[in-house]
Amino acid sequence: MSRRFHRAFALTLIGVAASSMASPEWSGYIKTYNILQAPLETTFFDLPRTAISQNTLRLRLDEPSATMAWQVHYEISPVLTSRRLPLGSEPGHVGGAYRLSDPASEIGGERSNKTRWYQNLDRLNVQFRFDHGDLTIGRQAITLGSARIINPTDVFVPFDVRTFNTEYRNGIDAIRYQRPLGLLGELDVGLVLGEDMDDDNSAAFVQARGNLSGHDLQLVAMRFAGENLLGAGVQSAIGPVGFWLEVAAVNGIEDYRRASTGLDYAFGEFTFGQIEYHFNGAGASRPQDYLTNRNTLAYQRGGVFLAARHYLIPSISQQVSPLISLSGLAIINLDDHSSYLSLSAQFDAGDNLYFDAGIYLFNGDPPALVPPATMIGSEYGGNPDLAFLALRYYF
Repeated sequence: MSRRFHRAFALTLIGVAASSMASPEWSGYIKTYNILQAPLETTFFDLPRTAISQNTLRLRLDEPSATMAWQVHYEISPVLTSRRLPLGSEPGHVGGAYRLSDPASEIGGERSNKTRWYQNLDRLNVQFRFDHGDLTIGRQAITLGSARIINPTDVFVPFDVRTFNTEYRNGIDAIRYQRPLGLLGELDVGLVLGEDMDDDNSAAFVQARGNLSGHDLQLVAMRFAGENLLGAGVQSAIGPVGFWLEVAAVNGIEDYRRASTGLDYAFGEFTFGQIEYHFNGAGASRPQDYLTNRNTLAYQRGGVFLAARHYLIPSISQQVSPLISLSGLAIINLDDHSSYLSLSAQFDAGDNLYFDAGIYLFNGDPPALVPPATMIGSEYGGNPDLAFLALRYYF
């Protein structure tokens, strides 16, 4: 559609929000992630040691009315690096998707090669609350699925697990209706509007959730980018062990299957562990096919970001004290035997102030030059190890 439609869409939301402005609530956060990437040496190129500072200011204006609520959230993120990096290659940088229109992601005119400024209008919606359900119009977060780490039924900009700031899921433009079904169920119907409202950039979905004999069940039907997705999920318990299974079948221009299943267990009051197996039918079975496979619909519009087909993902967390917690997560590529390990600690300093520290370790065969092309040795072997220190303040 025309730019006039995009502007009218946004102005309508703002106008409705302004008309209901009774007692809006201001809040937000400031976060800084200071990262040191280790040097990486391969047979044909070297990456020097690199320092990166990712900083984010998020401003939130919310009106939690009982009958008509609204949200406006905006982020601005300066990123400073010790050497010039390709656009969007900073760890954790996430681009927009499934949005009608958007301000330019990178802002600012004159800038140094080592400094970039990003912005994200992440929420802009109005929610009408009826007795029978809620109707939300505008930019909002939509999450689908029942698995813990990788959700096969979720195509709407899921986080890469290596992303630093995952507190807020990226908003997408949608018209969504949610209706309760009994005490534990919900019917969730949505029309997701992409650029120019083109079919290749938009989607529609129906999700139903319920509980049967203590088992949480989920069914999903979706149309996106010329593809049809049918999915299902279950969450339950086997004695003291939690269990989940989520599957999705995609048919249309491309056909593939995805599934995640896993177990979790509490090792006492303060230690919790889980393990998930993920099958990615859209992935490649050989590292040399990873790059070309990235051009498929599954990766461009289907929310797939893992390169191979079979993964094992264990994680563990421990509350050391009321103020200190530790966590670890590993992603093991069972096809090329590469891996990614994240270890982190969080300290609650009080007064809405938190400190974080962690390391990301990568293992696998590095890329190699095999004339006339560059060959990927493994999914994680070409990533430099890194350490980070973070500061988060909420207001």
